[in-house]
Amino acid sequence: MKKQIFAMSMLAVAGFAGNSQAVDGVFEISQACVSFGCVPGDSGGFPVTITESGSYRLTSNLNTTSANTTLLQVNADDVSIDLNGFSLTGPAVCSGSTVSCTNTGSGEGIDASNDDNIIIRNGTIRGMGDAGIRISNNAIVEDVVINSNGGPGLSGGSFTSGGVFRRLSVSTNGGQGVGAAFGSHYLMDSVVINNGDFGVFAIFCGNVLMVGNDNGNSCVAIAPNQCPTAADCD
Repeated sequence: MKKQIFAMSMLAVAGFAGNSQAVDGVFEISQACVSFGCVPGDSGGFPVTITESGSYRLTSNLNTTSANTTLLQVNADDVSIDLNGFSLTGPAVCSGSTVSCTNTGSGEGIDASNDDNIIIRNGTIRGMGDAGIRISNNAIVEDVVINSNGGPGLSGGSFTSGGVFRRLSVSTNGGQGVGAAFGSHYLMDSVVINNGDFGVFAIFCGNVLMVGNDNGNSCVAIAPNQCPTAADCD
């Protein structure tokens, strides 16, 4: 009887520790599986590392008390991440009309800075030591609240292009609200308020409300990037 109970316990642990995949083909990520590895290719601990193309969905909040810890690291193209209404949170706190942040570091909410065709939607990223989200080419980010991160809210790297960002609330981050460098991304139907650098930098924008950003409340035009009309950025 004891052997049977032990065997059943080991099976339960193995099932809990193993990579999870939902019946509908979406890989699930939660705080509970972080220690063991949540998805194929993830060895356990933060960051949860995504190494395969496909669909991923949070089933709980993810949080860290370390400002130098990244929560989700994407190492594959063609990845869709549904935050599913949950939050990625860290210890950074940003405040003030001229934004000042404490508990900053190198940790990021989602680092997909070397991967193309990434989709991120439907959740909150708050209090990371550095950037809320970093993306590369052809990203879609929508319906996300990004606030009180030590670095930029949403950042595209040098010469990245093709991103579409919509219905974002980006506020009180230590760096730029939404920014890129010489790339061509498009931000629309969003609010960018009280960030510690430019509100929006080097990105096309339309129907974007900007207030209280420390280095300006209009899209900064870096050729070939510009706002279609001044009204789109004011």
